[in-house]
Amino acid sequence: MRFMLLFLFITPLLFAREPYQYGRYTSYYGEQDVSVVRIQEDLYIGKKVADVKVKTLGGEVNLTDFIAGKPTALLFAYYTCDTVCPTTAENLFKISRNLSKDYRYVVLSFDDKDTLESMRQFMLKNFRTTELPENWLVGILSKEDIRRLTVSVGYKFYYIERDKIFIHSNATLFLSPDAKVMRYLYGPFPKERDVKLAFIDAQRESPSINRIVDLAVLACYRYDHVRSRYVIDPTLIFAGIGMLGLVTTFSLAYFYNRHRKEVRL
Repeated sequence: MRFMLLFLFITPLLFAREPYQYGRYTSYYGEQDVSVVRIQEDLYIGKKVADVKVKTLGGEVNLTDFIAGKPTALLFAYYTCDTVCPTTAENLFKISRNLSKDYRYVVLSFDDKDTLESMRQFMLKNFRTTELPENWLVGILSKEDIRRLTVSVGYKFYYIERDKIFIHSNATLFLSPDAKVMRYLYGPFPKERDVKLAFIDAQRESPSINRIVDLAVLACYRYDHVRSRYVIDPTLIFAGIGMLGLVTTFSLAYFYNRHRKEVRL
């Protein structure tokens, strides 16, 4: 009887598979198990991204050369996607028009089946052009470089063969000027304010005189991991209420004393 119970326990383990593996494979957890692609941020914040060669319509570029001391937003996508990937890329492109030209933007495919042509079609559909601003980089990677880069930032994905789609994290990564992961923003519709604050956040390790005002603004906010957005720091709200109460008290005391003096006269 003991042997039978031991056999029943060990047999499933012998044939079990990892919930996530790099590359294309069919999910063994049913339709869509999004928990598999959750990013463990604590393991990657402050880590340097792998340097990879990016193939673009204009030639080959090293990722770290493109960043070149600039804060960078990095978005992973696959160019045959017709849902979240194009929506996120298009919204980021629109937001970038209103922000500093010193910020860099990188869109890279994690699908090794993507080609320069599928990338070109993606750009035409979502950016309405293939002639992007100088601070934008859109490209494809070799299979090995996809693995190296995604592993270095904790980005995961898997392929559902039946539906011909990828399940993946919908995250925009913000990199410091020296190519370290500093922040993840989730969702296809990030607010312009949150994107700007994430860029400022990405530079906090290398402050300069020109960024003093930005850092002062950032000090008024804190990042809310639950809602993936920046919110006003509650300590400042309470401090403001306390200050307002103090000013009100002194004002009332001043006018009261003044009124008493006028009455005596």
